[in-house]
Amino acid sequence: MPKFEAGMESMLDMFVFETGDLLEKLDDILMRTEQEDTIGTEDINEIFRTMHTIKGSAAMMGLQNMSTLAHAVEDLFYIIRDDPEVKYDKPGLYELLFASSDSLKGELDNINDDDIPLTDFSELEGRIHAFAAQMKGESAPAQAQGAQAQAEDISHLFPDDEDESILTYKVTYQENCAMPSARGFVLLRGLGQIAEVTSTLPEDLDADEADDEIKAHGLIIKLITDDAKKVLEFLEDGINVEKAEQLHKPEKTAAAQAPAAAAPTPEQAEKAVEQAKAEAAPAAKQAPKKAAPKHEQSLITVNLEKLDQLLDLVAEIVITQGSVTSSPDLKGISANLDRFNKSARELKKLTDELQDSVMSIRMVPVSTAFQKMNRVIRDMNQKLKKGVTLEFVGEETEVDKSIVDILNDPLMHITRNAVDHGIETPEERAAAGKTEPPTVTLSAGYDSGEVVISCRDNGAGMDRAKILAKAKKNGLLTKPESEYTDKEVYAFTIAAGFSTNETITEYSGRGVGMDVVKKNIEKVGGKLLVDSQFGVGSVFTIRIPLSLSIIDVLSVQVGKNSLSVPITAIHEAFSCKQENYIKDPDGNEFIMLREMCLPLIRLNRHFNIADAVEDIESGIMLYCSEGDASAVLFADSIIADQQIVVKPFSPLLSDFPLKEAGMSGCSILGDGTITIGLDVKEILAPYVKKADA
Repeated sequence: MPKFEAGMESMLDMFVFETGDLLEKLDDILMRTEQEDTIGTEDINEIFRTMHTIKGSAAMMGLQNMSTLAHAVEDLFYIIRDDPEVKYDKPGLYELLFASSDSLKGELDNINDDDIPLTDFSELEGRIHAFAAQMKGESAPAQAQGAQAQAEDISHLFPDDEDESILTYKVTYQENCAMPSARGFVLLRGLGQIAEVTSTLPEDLDADEADDEIKAHGLIIKLITDDAKKVLEFLEDGINVEKAEQLHKPEKTAAAQAPAAAAPTPEQAEKAVEQAKAEAAPAAKQAPKKAAPKHEQSLITVNLEKLDQLLDLVAEIVITQGSVTSSPDLKGISANLDRFNKSARELKKLTDELQDSVMSIRMVPVSTAFQKMNRVIRDMNQKLKKGVTLEFVGEETEVDKSIVDILNDPLMHITRNAVDHGIETPEERAAAGKTEPPTVTLSAGYDSGEVVISCRDNGAGMDRAKILAKAKKNGLLTKPESEYTDKEVYAFTIAAGFSTNETITEYSGRGVGMDVVKKNIEKVGGKLLVDSQFGVGSVFTIRIPLSLSIIDVLSVQVGKNSLSVPITAIHEAFSCKQENYIKDPDGNEFIMLREMCLPLIRLNRHFNIADAVEDIESGIMLYCSEGDASAVLFADSIIADQQIVVKPFSPLLSDFPLKEAGMSGCSILGDGTITIGLDVKEILAPYVKKADA
């Protein structure tokens, strides 16, 4: 059984997106004001508006549990807004607010799963109501008696001089209907398409007492229409509407029918004008036909799936373009192809611009993922009392939206690990003579076609000997301990089931988390690296390729195979003479290039490809570099300088170390052959020290 109102399925994605965004902003406000130890008037109003919006949106979706919880929080800030000097327990208030935010987020996460029932928030709501009662000194809010008395007598709706064309309707909602005022907004919006609404009672459906007034006396609507029957049918079809009826004007009494005895005084006339203006104000707001034109917002929200489809279409266009321009049918044609080549170049230019536009649409700042870690640090500081400060570097770095979504979970685990494992207690830091505040720094940037995200702490660092001993105990060692480098030792900390914590806590000690992070990052072609210095701190680095599914490459022939090298990694391509070739006594090969001695990597031997060119002077050299590594790649010949669409390898090949071997994916060339995309950074990694030498 769906959790939300029938007919609201099309609005669900927007509701989840907008409510989630509001809750994220709410967390930012709460954490900032908690640190500043003060809540300003603007912050109070913003929190009130946020919960009011969530209350109304959830009610329209039929999610009464979320609506009533948001309403309870809204009531708290209604009290604070009306009396800024009211006394209350600040830590207690923030505890309730963060608990409410987490509860609403959790409900959003489960909203699409019909097997998970709606959460009962009554216990949390009870705590909020009790807190509100304390703030008010146990006194209940006074009822809006004046508005209720006005609703009891509807004769004021029919002034003697009222236009006969104005009709009055009363809409009554079901007893269990949540937020009838929000339903009223929806009803009036639709009603404005078939009639001209002149006024309502309550006049302001956004007022705090509007819900109580509608529940007690119904929603009174005055309108002008040519089809009263159609209006009544529309009103009766409203969601949760129990009854809709047309109210008849009371018969005029003899006194009312008699002519006026005297003209109104100037004071009475002025009062009548003011009353008319007041009655006209709601009509101006609720009658779309009378509304003045307004400037439309230039921003829209687009489902990410549609952008994914658009990117896939661009990728297919690139493949098709390659098929046309590299078609074997063009070979051997003696006719002049200048016009064709000119059109092909123009097509490539337009395709590049289209790709850039699509990619720019998908780019968002990495700060959207970083900001969420503020909450993680705040909660851990509350529990662990470590007083950790979170700092950001390069948070304006833009990455693909899909990468930000991937980063959320890994960043949470890594940040929690840094605070729990890395940062010492205040007593331990004092004993170690550390005077700087405990800090976790999240940084982002670009490097060699990858986005690099790092989490650095200034904590205790990792004990190499302790990690090695634990790895030996767990049977993870495959060679003598003395042969392990620091990088290899620290990599054990992200192995499955590995934990150096002797006791299980809320945040660590179960040996789960970091290995899952590593696997999730590797699924998207990324890597998780670990480095540390004992007593100084640790750094976890995530390297994920930018969303470059379409890349410029230089495709080369090696034996009967096609390999594609990213253009960004190539400095130059050249032919080599025998006198520039060097081979040392250990069999290592080098190429001299303008006084640089560069390692030579034969791609046929690296990938074990048969029937490839071996003679140095017969092949082609590619001088490549990635980061600190530089080397020369040797291939048979160059096929083409082109764009390819890199596709990941099949999951069937996941057991093979393709990434470690230097293969990033595969693609189809214009002539239908398959080419392997190379990860130059992986290929050059073993040659870093030789290049430095």
